[in-house]
Amino acid sequence: MWSKKAIVSKFNPSRRKRMNKKMGIKNLLISTLIAVASCGLAMAEDAGDGGSGGSTGGGSSSKAMNIMCNSYSPLNTMFKDVCWGGIFPIRLAGVTFMAGKSGVPNDATDKIVCKCGGDLKKAELPRLGFAVGFWAPSKIIDVTRKPYCLPSLGGIQLPLGNVEYINSGANIGRGDRNERFSNWVLYSFPIITMLRLLDEGACPPDGLTDFDLIQASPMFPNWNDNIGRYTIFMNPEMALFASVTSLFALPIDAAASTAGHPINSLFWAAGAWGATYPITGFSGGGPATFSNEPVRNSSLAAFRAMSLLHRLGFLTETIGNSNLCERSKRLIIRKDAYRWQFLAPSPEKDGPTPGAPPPANTTDQVREVNPPSRHGTCTHPTGSNTAAWGMWRDVPVTGEDHSYLLFQWTDCCFGVYN
Repeated sequence: MWSKKAIVSKFNPSRRKRMNKKMGIKNLLISTLIAVASCGLAMAEDAGDGGSGGSTGGGSSSKAMNIMCNSYSPLNTMFKDVCWGGIFPIRLAGVTFMAGKSGVPNDATDKIVCKCGGDLKKAELPRLGFAVGFWAPSKIIDVTRKPYCLPSLGGIQLPLGNVEYINSGANIGRGDRNERFSNWVLYSFPIITMLRLLDEGACPPDGLTDFDLIQASPMFPNWNDNIGRYTIFMNPEMALFASVTSLFALPIDAAASTAGHPINSLFWAAGAWGATYPITGFSGGGPATFSNEPVRNSSLAAFRAMSLLHRLGFLTETIGNSNLCERSKRLIIRKDAYRWQFLAPSPEKDGPTPGAPPPANTTDQVREVNPPSRHGTCTHPTGSNTAAWGMWRDVPVTGEDHSYLLFQWTDCCFGVYN
């Protein structure tokens, strides 16, 4: 039997209105979850049914999952393959005392002495030292055809290839796009610190002192975004620079970058590599373009990855007086802060001594015939035309995943008293 209180409560109009509102919200949440799940399944089905797969684009899941993960070992081959000449020039106390052909950013520090930290009121002495600047090998980025593939860790394949997170996950692209799709993995590789050529922690570009995995493309929903839902949210400026009119800056930046002077103000252009936006894994142009220029496409994917990480605040500024002691966030990538070395499968390097036997422990799989020396060094600036340094470096089957070593200009205060 219903009590009088229960009957009044049950038929109370205000109470019923509140109950209906709660039920409406609950149903809306459930509907939203179902819709998201349905979209995810639909996209996965589209990616599986619609494409050609493999290295030509974002195609079938089964074909993409059967791609071999290439194996490189930079820790084993760094003495043979790393461009050691790319570290120069080195500036100490505002003076270049070890010359090089890589140049120096315009606003690199010119201080002689520097001090960091300290507070005399708290009886804390500052660290005194000399200003130092050089091209520090800081990171390795692998550009791969397969998600969760780690070539620089010996070709390890993480057992997550079929995992889907809304729109990122497996990151195999979409067959209906019919374009080259690339994944990437970023590692810290502060080789100067790792070999104890400087005191530990003295001048790390990002405070990282060991070889370690930092980020990977499947963690970012926008990387596999084919209609701009997530990309425009993470990079709202894309609405201004992803149009056809912004592409007029590409030839200008391409010429400047190939000449060794990328234009930082044209951040939406990646020189001769292509357009920065949209920041996704799709290279554009269809499979024919990829088959002709695999190195250009992997360079563009690597540059977009660095742009994305800067935009999200993961990477920092390392140039100038204001960054001698503590690094500041830089949300828009600075192109002249980086120089690139194609590390594997066929590395840019200083070259063997005339008459020397070929190295036994190296990832060099392609013998260059009269290699171009456009930049005078074995690193190249951001956006430089691949014809000047390595459009021939892709190796079918055993070297279709590309590995790049990033040299980052690093100003720091090398302490002599603390």
